[in-house]
Amino acid sequence: MAISRGALGMNARNFLYVRRYNTSVAKKAADNKLRTKRLLIKDGIPTTRLIKAFNSRSAIRSFDWKLPEEGFVVKPARGYGGEGILVFKNWKRDMGTTISGEIYTKDELESHIFDIFEGVYSLQNLPDKAYIEERVVQDKFFKKYVVLGLADIRVILLRKIPVMAMLRIPTLESRGTANLHLGAIGVGIDMRTGITKHAVLGGKEVKKILGTGVKTRGIKLPNWGNILRLAARAQNVIEDLGYCGVDIVLDANRGPLVLEINARPGLEIQNANLDSLRSRLERVENINVANIERGVELSQSLFAEENLEKVGVSPSMLSLVERVTILSEHGNKTYDAKVDSGALRTAIDWSIVRDLHLPILPHKILVRAANGEQLRSAVRLQFLIAGRKVTTTATVTERSHMMYKIIIGREDMKGFLINPNA
Repeated sequence: MAISRGALGMNARNFLYVRRYNTSVAKKAADNKLRTKRLLIKDGIPTTRLIKAFNSRSAIRSFDWKLPEEGFVVKPARGYGGEGILVFKNWKRDMGTTISGEIYTKDELESHIFDIFEGVYSLQNLPDKAYIEERVVQDKFFKKYVVLGLADIRVILLRKIPVMAMLRIPTLESRGTANLHLGAIGVGIDMRTGITKHAVLGGKEVKKILGTGVKTRGIKLPNWGNILRLAARAQNVIEDLGYCGVDIVLDANRGPLVLEINARPGLEIQNANLDSLRSRLERVENINVANIERGVELSQSLFAEENLEKVGVSPSMLSLVERVTILSEHGNKTYDAKVDSGALRTAIDWSIVRDLHLPILPHKILVRAANGEQLRSAVRLQFLIAGRKVTTTATVTERSHMMYKIIIGREDMKGFLINPNA
């Protein structure tokens, strides 16, 4: 039972939660954003693609600077507070423009990365490394809310249980970054429904988003349950990291993606939610959850807003074509898959079996298709779809002549709705 009603302060956060639940090894892993990204990729967690990692100054000098014309992001591995991050909206030959309108030549960008190596933007000004990742194409849902930059969702978790969340909306003042200390808006989120509540800007309440006039209250975020599950899965990639903040963005093509994991998440989230983070943490810190689903279920039950309890919570929505990541011991690979409620079982092409070295099960499965009954080989399959992990038995067939190498059957759509127009 919670005993504290006051806001969680920095000293209490560090002593009661960061120190107690995060080992020094775990904190070092989370502080290194490049290392975190590699762990996310290894574990099959949806995240932005790594384009280039610079591990030495000679690697910077020898790089050919052939970068995506549609833009990219440059980050320090151990950056703090969003400092040192450059988001390019375009790049042609040896020159590009950031989302805030600044023009960088190849030499200027190279100089910026050398500054990163010198530790100009790192924790404690220590020498650092740099990397380049793909630029997120923001989901069209945010078009009327964001005038510049990329909105993200910060979820704070304790031992697989999401306890508090906020939407961070960048502004012109924050130069397109979602950092509250630089001028972004923080909006509290109801944990059950994903609907926004109170909002703050510079520590003061704000009722409308600057530059749009749209109300901050009442925004219903899509895929909310998937966002919470993804945050909990991301926490698990760093061993012995019991308390953290996970930053998630919504990509137009791939859905929810994990951007970063923070071992010392900021405390302004309390002002955005008009609630004590310490009180919520005390309610769950003695609860052991068996799995992520149970943690999310507890979160949505314990931290629901009273005035939103009558709002229905819809199942996650699937489009007719979804990005699916198949997990295997020999690596993970992402494909476009067709969602087909007319098919009972999920089916994959033989090329996927070969590429990922999936073992064939000893028994075959009888499948009734439009062209009659077939006995097909089968594999045990784990895949990620819409932020959720599915374990199933899939049949294997020849689909090389088809547009999609994977068909998702209705047995693996439990808990989802299908949008026939998407």
